[in-house]
Amino acid sequence: MRPPLILTLALLTTVSLADAADKKAESFVWSRATLALVDSGDAARGKKIAKKQKCSKCHGDTGISDEDDSPSIAGQVPSYQFKQLLEYKTKVREDKDMYKRVKKLSLHEMADLAAFYAIQKPEPPEGKVKPPVLVTKGDMKRLLLPCNVCHGEKGEGLGFEVPAINGQKGEHFIDTMTAFQEGDRENDHYGRMRFIASQLTEKEIEQLAAYYAAPPTEDEDE
Repeated sequence: MRPPLILTLALLTTVSLADAADKKAESFVWSRATLALVDSGDAARGKKIAKKQKCSKCHGDTGISDEDDSPSIAGQVPSYQFKQLLEYKTKVREDKDMYKRVKKLSLHEMADLAAFYAIQKPEPPEGKVKPPVLVTKGDMKRLLLPCNVCHGEKGEGLGFEVPAINGQKGEHFIDTMTAFQEGDRENDHYGRMRFIASQLTEKEIEQLAAYYAAPPTEDEDE
């Protein structure tokens, strides 16, 4: 069943606030209404929407990207995925291709898409390196908690706003961390990832990518 009218109105208010707040990432507020809508997502409908919107062009048929600089979204936490779609729609995150594909999607359709990709099996990580110290112990001198505290023991994502990062494309992983580090991406609540990334060296980011990332595509090795 679809959420009642009052829930839909609450979520539409969220979108209006996002538009009115000068496109600040902080305009997105988690609420019971938002989470209820995400939970109502239907994977079967999401599959049809993904086909219609040609999501496979960048993210592959089942959410595993064929390009190392494009994110894999198979197995992604649905509420996190929903938030990203909404923020592309409201231009909190700037990307012409993503905006083109989501600008006419309803909130229900975004929830359906998130549900579809959430049940897809992610690509396994390359598994050639041991967990870096930052993953298991962090660095309290820099106020860095272990990565697995927030992202899970296997990088599977936890809660409703922490993304799965296991099996992500390595190049995209590095690009994302660099964007947070340089302030080019600002849609992390309270600036958490911006702070964390700002404390990391280029080598540390590469080590984390090597641990969490799936193998590079075959084309890259040719």
